[in-house]
Amino acid sequence: MEGSFPNQELKNLNNLQFLDISYNNFNGILSFKELKNLKSLKLLNINGNSFNSTPGLCGLKSLVELDLQGNQFSGLLPECIGNLTNLQFLDLSFNQLSGNIQSIVSELTSLKYLLLSGNEFEGSFSFNALANHSKLEAFILSPGNSRLEVETENPTWFPAFQLKYIRLSNCSLNVRTRAIPSFLHYQYDIRFIDLSHNTLVGTFPTWILQNNSKLVVMDLRNNSFTGTFQLHNFKHDLVQLDISSNNLTGMLPKEFGLVLPRLEYINMSRNNFGGNVTFSISETPTLSTLDLSHNNFSGELPGSLFANCTMYCALFLSNNNFQGNVFPQDMDLRSMAVLDMKNNNFSAMVGADLLNSRSLSSLIFFDISNNKVSGPIPRLLYNLTYLVFLDLSKNKLYGSMPSCFNSSSLSFVFLQKNNLSGPIPHELLRSPNLVALDLRDNNFSGNIPFWIGQFSELQMLSLGGNALHGRIPNQLFELRNAKIMDLSRNLLFGSVPACFSNISFGNYILLGKTEEVDFHYFMVFHLGGHQIALNLNLPWVDWYSSEIVEVEFATKYRYNSYKGDIINSMAGIDLSCNELSGSIPQEIGDLHEIRSLNLSHNHITGSIPVSFSNLRSLESLDLGNNNLSGEIPSELVALTFLETFNVSYNNLSGRVPNGAQFGTFDENNYRGNPGLCGEPIHKSCKSDEAPQTPPPSADVEEEDEGGIDMVWFYWSFSGSYVTILLVLAAILRINRHWRMLWFYYVDVCIYSISIWVCRN
Repeated sequence: MEGSFPNQELKNLNNLQFLDISYNNFNGILSFKELKNLKSLKLLNINGNSFNSTPGLCGLKSLVELDLQGNQFSGLLPECIGNLTNLQFLDLSFNQLSGNIQSIVSELTSLKYLLLSGNEFEGSFSFNALANHSKLEAFILSPGNSRLEVETENPTWFPAFQLKYIRLSNCSLNVRTRAIPSFLHYQYDIRFIDLSHNTLVGTFPTWILQNNSKLVVMDLRNNSFTGTFQLHNFKHDLVQLDISSNNLTGMLPKEFGLVLPRLEYINMSRNNFGGNVTFSISETPTLSTLDLSHNNFSGELPGSLFANCTMYCALFLSNNNFQGNVFPQDMDLRSMAVLDMKNNNFSAMVGADLLNSRSLSSLIFFDISNNKVSGPIPRLLYNLTYLVFLDLSKNKLYGSMPSCFNSSSLSFVFLQKNNLSGPIPHELLRSPNLVALDLRDNNFSGNIPFWIGQFSELQMLSLGGNALHGRIPNQLFELRNAKIMDLSRNLLFGSVPACFSNISFGNYILLGKTEEVDFHYFMVFHLGGHQIALNLNLPWVDWYSSEIVEVEFATKYRYNSYKGDIINSMAGIDLSCNELSGSIPQEIGDLHEIRSLNLSHNHITGSIPVSFSNLRSLESLDLGNNNLSGEIPSELVALTFLETFNVSYNNLSGRVPNGAQFGTFDENNYRGNPGLCGEPIHKSCKSDEAPQTPPPSADVEEEDEGGIDMVWFYWSFSGSYVTILLVLAAILRINRHWRMLWFYYVDVCIYSISIWVCRN
């Protein structure tokens, strides 16, 4: 149903005890006039509608359960709700309610379940307001702003309740002491606890797990707990454990999987754990996600890891010191969906028995970048039907490329900085969804394959730093959604194509989502006659997300990494260090969104197009080391975002532009152009300012007679020079210490000159 609720239908229902209109599309106001007659009403559930005005509730003194979750209520909650003293269940979560609710809540001493998350409450909420709530079993609070502070320690109080479910996430908990709530020491029946995102300090509270054997979810991430993670020798029912982003140290307990056999989700990332991964983790038959990334773990992976995984498991081991095989010999990979193992010391991909295996059939995300893996790309990666993300970059892979990857879902391929060689195969990829292809800094040869133009979704193409030759194929300009194109440091020849203007270079934003990536998993808890679905907000990998994808592109004289929203704002072309010739096409001036353009170190002739003044988003322009001539267009001063500009070592002449961004450039940007003049290069453009020859003097003959005898000068200078050399040679021969200092000085000079030559 949708629209306004038929309030008139309630007028005569004086004996109505249960009213449930949840999950409709009702909006507007739930009228007070009709509600006030429902004196017998015990349950009112309007969850999941769009009511925007708080209904008249204060007269419903018989209410036991009130569920207002997921509407559009705003403003202050009426104080008179504190008079509903029979309330046992109150859910106000996910509205826009504001103000301070402590005085209201303190009056509702019959409450068992109090859910307040996702509102705009402000001020301070002291837990001593709940001191008399002896029936309280659930307190759920995760504010929608940073204007609420929760205090549990001041004033001193003692809990009369035994909580089963407590969430105090991101609520500025105990901001003065940053201490974990002391009342938790007296809780022994907790099933769900979330104290995440509060920067709490102190030793890790192992006693929470010890005191509450029925604990199912424990979320303490993003605090500042120290110490080690310890377990006691009795089994727990824990299903989710998240202690990421703390300062924990030490090794994982050897009995980890034996004590916690029901774990499905483990996140211990971003701590300082070390040592080997315990084999007992394989004793958790339901484990689906294990995140140990950003620690100091070392050693080889146990082959029994994820031995019992049945579907879509995820393993995050990045930024550690693991070594050995990426895939141990006896590792079961049939249900593995995500493998993130970048930034380790793995030296081999697979054991011999997995080389021709099809046991990775479920793999979707695979990243082993920045390891020490050597050898050819193994065959088992060719037939990954569902693979979306593949990153093998920054390893020691060698050999030719496979004929094709069979995945029709492949969107991101990163193979840069290896030793791969040979031509790029005619049909490397069969996926119509390709977004990024990076083959940079390998030893590929041959032509740029024309089939690359078939990928209509391709936004990032990097082929720089290879030995590719030939002309830039026309098919490349069918990549109308391209944002980044790097063809630098190859052997390409021919002219700079005018067809670059057919490519958007920044007009489209298609590279994944830009919001924070969470896997929204709801766990349902049964509270007597109630079911509460708590959102766990587990961090997860979205392989289409620009939060995960990271690309590199050279701009402003260095390679930069782009990630998140920055990817969508970056657009650039790099054709530097090739054999390109001819003039620069005027049409490149139509690339209005481009931020970086590098045509340096080629053989380009002609003038700098005036149309470059249309590149209003341009931040970096490098035309150095070419054969350009003519003047630098004064219209370029319109490029107000320009930070890097280089036209050195050309044949340019005339006045250097000044003003706007050009006022920040100096002679280093223009060196090697003797025909240029102007203030930045300290060379006057006025021909009449040349120094004049002084008039001849009447005493010329007298000065000539008193002048220096040049023949005698040359002979005396030569004699002195030879004498100095002989004396220097004698000293260096006699004194070994001075001789070593002299040779060191000569080496320093030679090294300095070589560096200057390479840079210029």
